Amino acid sequence: MTVVVDSGVFYAHADRGASRHGTAVAALSAILEGGYGQPYITDYIYDETVTLTLTRTDSHAEAMRVGRRLRGAGDFPELFHLRNLSKAVFETAVDIFERYDDQQLSFTDATTVAFTETHDIDTVLSFDDDFDGIVDRTDPAEVAREHNP
Repeated sequence: MTVVVDSGVFYAHADRGASRHGTAVAALSAILEGGYGQPYITDYIYDETVTLTLTRTDSHAEAMRVGRRLRGAGDFPELFHLRNLSKAVFETAVDIFERYDDQQLSFTDATTVAFTETHDIDTVLSFDDDFDGIVDRTDPAEVAREHNP
């Protein structure tokens, strides 16, 4: 099994004041224990996570810390496979973004859908239900409940 972890999960994990912090911590713990196979992120998810963390926490140090965690840099082990999108996957993302104009997919979300489809990823771990009906989405709250019954 393989999973792409969405930026909202990483942000909620990093920000102790986030309403979904506990859920994100439990869900990522389950992912990192191998319950969902290899976790992936893309360069777009990395960008969105670091930017979201910086914007919401107003802390450059927190944004750098979450970036190091995602890259497996410094004191953090390399846990996530970080993949840069190819031109072909980017073009697929453009098509997806334009096709699903009735959804509230951000362009980063469209890149996640394109990556998931072109790399046979099983599920996206995300709080964002805009993925529903497009790719398989696993709700972090569900993972957290299973991990901490």
